[in-house]
Amino acid sequence: MGDPKYKYQDFLNELAAGRAYGIFVDDTGAPGLSDTPPNFHPERKSWVAVIVPPHQMPEVIEQFPGALEELQRLTGAREFHFADIYAGRKEFKGLDLQVRLALFEFMAHIFSVYQFPIIVQTFDPETLSYLRSRCGGQLPDRIPPFDFSKVEDTALFWLLMRLKWFMEQTTEYPKVKARVFVDEGWKSNGVAIKIPTFEDVFGDGLVCFCQSSSILPIQLADFAAFALNRTQLVAGRNKRSSLDMHLLDILSKVAYNYVNIEKKIVPLMEEGPIITLADTRPQGPY
Repeated sequence: MGDPKYKYQDFLNELAAGRAYGIFVDDTGAPGLSDTPPNFHPERKSWVAVIVPPHQMPEVIEQFPGALEELQRLTGAREFHFADIYAGRKEFKGLDLQVRLALFEFMAHIFSVYQFPIIVQTFDPETLSYLRSRCGGQLPDRIPPFDFSKVEDTALFWLLMRLKWFMEQTTEYPKVKARVFVDEGWKSNGVAIKIPTFEDVFGDGLVCFCQSSSILPIQLADFAAFALNRTQLVAGRNKRSSLDMHLLDILSKVAYNYVNIEKKIVPLMEEGPIITLADTRPQGPY
């Protein structure tokens, strides 16, 4: 857990100097949502990671405060929270819809230009049961702090494994490692988990939990997580509104950033479900 010898500011300085990958993680899902499409399990959980290469990290660190200043000028908000932006709630309550959609356009443009890779892991109770049956008793019940009887824990651990595999394929491996930051919630702000078997890919083997107000690029993961979930919800419906289709059009610009999701090219006017979750689950193609 937390160790006083580790300071997140030191890690940010490392990223700002271009000496490490930045990996930023957020979660998404729709438990209890009344209009979940029938082909999606209502208790599914996804973790979404945005990967920023070392050569791009200095610019991201430098430019993000300016983007937030402009956001505050336009809306009064101090952070990008895309679920709130879409719903027009909290700081975005009463804000014109076109302004809110413009914020999505802005972030989609950033992802399209910089091509940050996005890796996703989704689990639901059915796929968790499938995984445990396939492992034939080889999967332990726990590897602290992960509880593999829980969808959320298993999905996060599986995502970290995917990130490990990704880092092992980088041209700089094993010399250049990643700093991993996860939005607080699963663990409290300031908690750092040390996983010794990940030390070859994650700096000091750490997975750090923090607030998006202090580790600003976590807001990139907030966008990527919202875009995944909203696209799946909208595209899984039999009927889509004009707003649905406008948002899908905006978010389609970042489709190819999601490296482990199968892409589908379909007419936006098509009726019926146009996307499934199978490719982000353990038995998917990647």
